[in-house]
Amino acid sequence: METHPPAALAQEIIRLTIQWAADGATDARAMNALVDQALLSNHRHYHDRIPHYRTVCERAGVGPECSDLARIAEACLLPDDLFKSYPQRLLDEGDFAGMNRWLSRICAAPVPEAACAAGNLDEWIETLSRNGLTLVFSSGTSGNVSFVPRDASTWHSFVRMPFVYLPFLLADRGVLPLWKAMAMRVLGKRVSPDRFLSLVMGMGLKDTDGIFLNFSGGNQGIQLVGQEMGKYVKSAHFLYPRTMSATAVRSIVRGAKTTSEQALADEFLSTTVLRKEENYARIISALRRTVQNRRKAIVFGTPYLLLELCRKVKKACGAIPLKKGSGVIFGGGWKSFDGSRIPEDELIALIRETFGVPPEAVSEGYSMTEIQALMVKCVHGRYHVPPYLRTLILDPELRPVPEAGATGIFAVMDPFAGSYPGFLITGDSVIRSAEPCPCGRSGETILRVERSPGREVKGCGGIMAKVNA
Repeated sequence: METHPPAALAQEIIRLTIQWAADGATDARAMNALVDQALLSNHRHYHDRIPHYRTVCERAGVGPECSDLARIAEACLLPDDLFKSYPQRLLDEGDFAGMNRWLSRICAAPVPEAACAAGNLDEWIETLSRNGLTLVFSSGTSGNVSFVPRDASTWHSFVRMPFVYLPFLLADRGVLPLWKAMAMRVLGKRVSPDRFLSLVMGMGLKDTDGIFLNFSGGNQGIQLVGQEMGKYVKSAHFLYPRTMSATAVRSIVRGAKTTSEQALADEFLSTTVLRKEENYARIISALRRTVQNRRKAIVFGTPYLLLELCRKVKKACGAIPLKKGSGVIFGGGWKSFDGSRIPEDELIALIRETFGVPPEAVSEGYSMTEIQALMVKCVHGRYHVPPYLRTLILDPELRPVPEAGATGIFAVMDPFAGSYPGFLITGDSVIRSAEPCPCGRSGETILRVERSPGREVKGCGGIMAKVNA
């Protein structure tokens, strides 16, 4: 199987990332040289295999052998709207042969022809997946669904890379016991990166129950976080124990075109709205059993769903104090169901009051569907960028800002994006800092994130806000 970056290069990048996670620092010069090499390899790969990227390069006069990453960043970054650049009429008309043709323009991997015969959007996604191409989707308030195509190698990176460093970050917060943190540090120095990942993922959180405020199946971005975490806990409990339908998500916002689409939309609404009280009662019962069994818990969800769970717990029983070593992790849109922003300090205070956890046990992650990385906020309020992810800050004219610390439009160059162009302009505006973090971990940090002006609320948050309006 062809991999990008090449396997030996990827292993060395992962080794240095493990070092950063375990020790708080790594050899920055060596890491930057390896990432440069990987990004240039990807540029050649994209130019050779992805028609849309090649067209952009040709218009900019950037050839496949260009070795100037600054020039590539200046001329060849693509907006993340690329992943929803297909004509919407293709989905309206059920033209999945047309969707295949569009996908082949932005994807380095072969697009399975069998998907042309799909009867609806869900069948198209499922057929592609069965044939080796996984589409991770996201949608916002417009209902225009983004599709990010991952072949086997890129999917492998997508689900595994956060486990290179996330266990160490959880250990910093007391969610993993000291002996596990020490064992991981020893393993990180003595075994290969692949062996380390296998051992850590096998070790998992087998003494911990998982409470996941999302769907138990489906390829929507933030839902996948809970689904993947759910594989490594003792028992997993999902707020919505069914698959999230892409057809339903699109139909709810844009309107169903067929009776089958309407049926899927109705089923989605039944799960998320009509059965809401039943779903929360089941989750609260699972939390109580976890406490009764003297097990730790990991609670994961978006801010608005965690807010709702806390309110349901308060109404049902006041509070459910969790065992020491439990943790609450959230990520995704900050808007509540009524469209207002939830104050972060108020949410964290409510979480602590509801579950009886210390401040360090509540953590937030920042990511996006288009990257193989998760940025976790430390106790000092900074999102730590894993050292393999190259970040850029762009000015309003989309030119890279040279300063290490800057404010502007967020862009990324992801060395582990092999099946699609990983040189992307996101829809977020951020403050980036290169100043040392008080927590002691080295590298870049993100101080603040917000959607860029004119960009829609993205992901599950935007959809659920509409559903519950």
